[in-house]
Formats: sequence, C-alpha cells, structure tokens
Amino acid sequence: MAITNGVTSVGTVAVALHPSKNMPGTLHIANSDNTDTVYLGGPGVTTATGHPLEKLVSEQYPVYAEQVMYAVSSKAGHNVAWVLVTP
Repeated sequence: MAITNGVTSVGTVAVALHPSKNMPGTLHIANSDNTDTVYLGGPGVTTATGHPLEKLVSEQYPVYAEQVMYAVSSKAGHNVAWVLVTP
C-alpha cells in the first residue's frame, strides 16, 4: 500500500489537491483552516458549485485511476491537508 500526503495552499482559483495516480485509492481531506469553508470538486469547481468542507472538518473519498480532487476558497492561503492511500 502506498501512502502520499501533503498540504495544499488553496486560493480563489481551483487547484489540484494531490498528484494523479494510476490506480484507485482513498483520499482523506482535512480543512485545516479554523475560519472558512473550502469547496471541493473537479477542475472547474467554484465556491458556488463545489461540495463544502466546513472549517476543521475532514472527509474521505474513493478516487479512481487518474482522478484528481480540486479545491477552491473565498480567500488566499487556505491550507488543506490530504492523505492518498493506494493499493
């Protein structure tokens, strides 16, 4: 099992949270910010269309080969921690 992790600084333009992998896995995401919501989705995600991840909350998602989760915020410098576990 491979484990990849990091912290991505999110701003007002959608950014990829993690690198693309060639196999499925589970993505664990934590909104490390203590004041604002971050929004999750595909490369075109916005604060109006994304799935909200409230402050200091974490969730996990299955991701399939070559899928990447993107995030956007209403402010610059919004830290999002992630761990990607693949077989």
